[in-house]
This record gives sequence, C-alpha cells and structure tokens, in this order.
Amino acid sequence: MIEALTLYCVTGVGPRHFRKLVDAFGSPGAALAADADAFAKEADRGAERARRGAAPARRARDLLRRCGEAGIGVLVYKGEGYPERLGNLHSPPAVLFTLGRTELLHGPCVAVVGSRRATAYGRRVSRALGARLAAQGRCVVSGMAMGVDAEAHRGALPGPTAAVLGSGVDVPSPASNTRLYREILKHGVVVSEFEPGARAEPHHFPRRNRIIAALASDVIIVEASRRSGALITADHALTVGRDVHAVPGPIDRATSEGTNGLIAQGAAIITNTNLGGDSFTERPVPVEPELRDLLAAVPAAPVTVEEVAATAGRAADEVGATLMILEIRGFVATTRDGRVMRTPGRRPMVREGAA
Repeated sequence: MIEALTLYCVTGVGPRHFRKLVDAFGSPGAALAADADAFAKEADRGAERARRGAAPARRARDLLRRCGEAGIGVLVYKGEGYPERLGNLHSPPAVLFTLGRTELLHGPCVAVVGSRRATAYGRRVSRALGARLAAQGRCVVSGMAMGVDAEAHRGALPGPTAAVLGSGVDVPSPASNTRLYREILKHGVVVSEFEPGARAEPHHFPRRNRIIAALASDVIIVEASRRSGALITADHALTVGRDVHAVPGPIDRATSEGTNGLIAQGAAIITNTNLGGDSFTERPVPVEPELRDLLAAVPAAPVTVEEVAATAGRAADEVGATLMILEIRGFVATTRDGRVMRTPGRRPMVREGAA
C-alpha cells in the first residue's frame, strides 16, 4: 500500500500515468524502482525527477496515517478490492478513497443522474427509480448533488446506494446534503478519488462523472438540459460500453432537452418507474440472425469496420453492407471519421426464446 501511495504522491503522476506505469512494470513498487529512462517513457522527465526525492514517501505516509485515523478505506488501481469496472476507463482513478460498505461497488449497480435544478416531476421520478432499483438489490450510484442525484439516493435508502463525490469522502458536498450523507454512510458507501479534506471544485465534477458511469452497468438520465453534466456522464458511459437510458419529459422544458435528445439518438427509453426484472437485460434487437450476430460484434465505443469484421470472423466487404442495414434501422451509428459504434442504449441482447 505505501508503495502505491508513494507513486500516487509523485508530482506529475496523474491517473493516466499511474495506470501506464503500473501496467508497464507490474506494480507500483516496480515502477518506483524502474530505470530512469524506462520510467520517463511511461510518464515524463519531470515525474521521473520528482520520484527521486523524499517528499513522495513522506506525503504517502502522512496520507495513510490520516486515512487510518478517520477510518477511510484506500483502494489502489489493480490492488485488492479495487472495482474492476473502473479499469475500463482510459484513466481510472489511481486511488479511490472510501467510507462505508465497499462491497457494494462489486455488486449490481445502476446509476441515476440528472439536473441539479430538477422539476417536481424529475424529483418524484428519481426517488421512485431509486426505490425500485434498491428493492431489486441493485446499488443506486449517483453524485449526491441537489435535485435528481439526491432524490435517487433518498429513494434507495435504506437500501444499497453509492455516492461518488467531487470532494473528499469526509467532506459532504453540497453541505446542505449533510443529513443525506450521514444516512448514506449508515447503509451504503461514499467514494471519491480526491484526498480526504479536499473541497469540491468545478473541475472535479467531470472526473467524478466518469467514475459514476464506470461503476454502473446502466446509466439512467432523468432530467438534463442541453449542457448538463449528466450528459457528460452519458458520454463516459458509452465510451466504456455501458447502456444509457433516458426518462422522457415535456418538449417545452429546458430540463428535458438533454434527455429527449438522448432518446432521439437511440437511448433506451424509461416509460415507467416499475422497472420490471428484464429492464436492463432486454433490448430491441433485429429478428434476422445474421444481423443480430453482427450487432453483437459492434461495441459501444467507435471501432473500424475491419475491427468489427475481425471480431465477427467475417469478410470486411460483407460486414460493411450489413452494417449499413443496421445503421438504417438505428442500431449502429457512424462517426465522422468512418468508424462505427452501437447507438446509445442498444445492447446486443437476445430476447428469451428468439431464434
């Protein structure tokens, strides 16, 4: 643990470099002991110089001491207890600080996020979705922000719920949700990649959103304006292959612009708060076996036609023609550079009993 925290405390080693170093050398300790040129190749010269001093180890010991005194758990990338789902991220958190039931991060999780300025409709739906998901044994993941996030947590309680903060795990954010924060600690888990004592900053929230997206198998957007942070969460979800669902709203409300836009792009639509048992395993799929099989080879992140062909074990020219059919039907989208991906919410699952 101390070696991992020492590497984490090296100035210039952020999440992306931490991952590269651990992946390249096998462990944080091996990375710290690596040859200067080899280390610099995976990070940079500035970080390589910074690792030589006594400051990283001293800071790591202080951080570990503070976490121990506060009862804060410390999970490091590729270490014991670290959620494997976060490894799907391009730059997974090097260190995840936790308070509460960390085992929830390894079970079935669904994220419910949306506008801080939620309408009465959005708050009501969020709470109902949170309650239903928790009743099904799914951990409700959100960001504890005002509005949709807070209501999703409240609906889930006293069931399983995980709050991902843009502050340290010991700093309730926003402060007005301190009571909710305490309830989550009793029944769920609070996580953050920011060190204990860190205050919430605007630039923290996009980083927090990627963790919310990666921890969940599915992401539900309840209300979101055209430039909502919830749409950033949706983007992260698609990048790591998660399904995106959206709750429709009135077309004359700003808080519905983002969600209705996602539905128009192909996101799975949430039509009620009952969420039957197959809500997250059944999706519309083509009835033709050849189309269905090829759709299973198309990921949620953009890839080339050749990569799809290799995955499917089929000729590229044949795959190109079939992908065109899937695109016309709305199952596949083409990016500006010619790559293809599944449209939001289109998981290639087959209905039970389908041929």
